[in-house]
Amino acid sequence: MATLLRAAGLQLLPGEVPAGAPPLTAVGLLATCAPEDGRRDAWVDGWVDEETPGLVEQANAGWFALAAEHGLFGPDREFLLGVPVGDDSGDGYDTSQWRRVRLLEEWDLVGAGAETGLLGSRAGRPEFRMCSLDGRVPVQGTTYQSGVTSIVVTELWRAPSICLYMERQVERVQQSNRADVDDRERALVREWLQYLQHHS
Repeated sequence: MATLLRAAGLQLLPGEVPAGAPPLTAVGLLATCAPEDGRRDAWVDGWVDEETPGLVEQANAGWFALAAEHGLFGPDREFLLGVPVGDDSGDGYDTSQWRRVRLLEEWDLVGAGAETGLLGSRAGRPEFRMCSLDGRVPVQGTTYQSGVTSIVVTELWRAPSICLYMERQVERVQQSNRADVDDRERALVREWLQYLQHHS
């Protein structure tokens, strides 16, 4: 994994993930958020069209500008990156975890990074989730049918649509019997409640 991340211009760092990071599943919902949730896109019109010349360069530049403006980067350009930890079962529950990384001087997330499969499906088709070390600034890179974008929704605990979705998950887990809920659902709810407690 460290070698693949290095190809994207990211250095995998040792150490534990700081307390206060949101669940990766919640960050994966940024693309469903609206402006009233506090959503901000890298481009005024929403995305860079996949037919745009220089798509990779423009998408990289848009991500960096959005991340820098909203405070993704910590000391030495460190942040959290969601990385896979196993095969996706296809049941809709996350099989990734946060890892601490540093953005190097030379980087290419949307091109070489997406090509590795860790930050997308292929060059120019990004799919990634990131967060500031303090848990306040999540960023999602995603590919739509006709283009790509980067999205930020700061302070997820204030985003109405995210909170509504997660409240339903909490209610489902708390009201279901053991047979109806698996360990990943319980872990998601536990992570969300810890996240809310940390930022309350």
